[in-house]
Amino acid sequence: MATATTLMLDTDYLIEHLFWQHLDLIPDRDAARDLAAKLYPEPLQVLHLGEAELARLGPILDELVSRTETGQDAAGYFRAQALLFSVLEAVAPHVRQVPVAVLPLTSRQRAARIAAPRWQRFRPVRREAARVAALMHDDITQPWRLDHLAAHACLSKSQLTRVFRESFGVTPLVYLSMLRVQEMARLIRETDLLIAVITERVGWCYHSGCATRAFRRYMGVTPIHYRHYGPPSASQAGPGVGAHHGVKSANESAKQPVGRGIAVELSTGQMP
Repeated sequence: MATATTLMLDTDYLIEHLFWQHLDLIPDRDAARDLAAKLYPEPLQVLHLGEAELARLGPILDELVSRTETGQDAAGYFRAQALLFSVLEAVAPHVRQVPVAVLPLTSRQRAARIAAPRWQRFRPVRREAARVAALMHDDITQPWRLDHLAAHACLSKSQLTRVFRESFGVTPLVYLSMLRVQEMARLIRETDLLIAVITERVGWCYHSGCATRAFRRYMGVTPIHYRHYGPPSASQAGPGVGAHHGVKSANESAKQPVGRGIAVELSTGQMP
């Protein structure tokens, strides 16, 4: 007898963990998706974990199946995550990778991150920096100047720049540009407002060209291109399409329906 358990894992979920695993090397999640395609070019791998490991995973898989069949509260959700990580911990060492050289991020790439680069070292945020960041979050349309922000923090302009950079990795005005670009991207995705209206709504003058330059720097494309096509590496089929096509090609001969994701099949028991 043999018992087979199939886990369907969305590739976005796995790529998100790859991004966090290599946070000091990958500038964004699009780059993480590209890295995943290089690390795992094989559309299908057969892994041999061994009877002892499969016997250990049996009860974990049984509980994971039972917990994911119905709705979950907060405690049940985290328990399911813990069970899944136990399975991935056992599977990951057996997955074959292609060696890929990944160069460290340059200072320009670090500065261009939309999210706060302080994630890299988990430094505590100075209260003065947090106060200034909160001011800009509360009203990104204000024409904030460095001397105004420094006055709110009771610091000199040079002191504020140093303290803010230590906490967030960028200067206050660069941080403000990031916030505006984030809001622009959200409005472009979620509304039908004209780009000119969105630009002025986030605090920029449309005719100055500042919005287009900043948006291109942080998002990689112009606002108009972003509205029509999304980020540079976006696909109509959604993130993870490369892995999906690879699995589909491997299963076409068997005429099996394939969902968007990666299938991991683990078998326990004794084969006849």
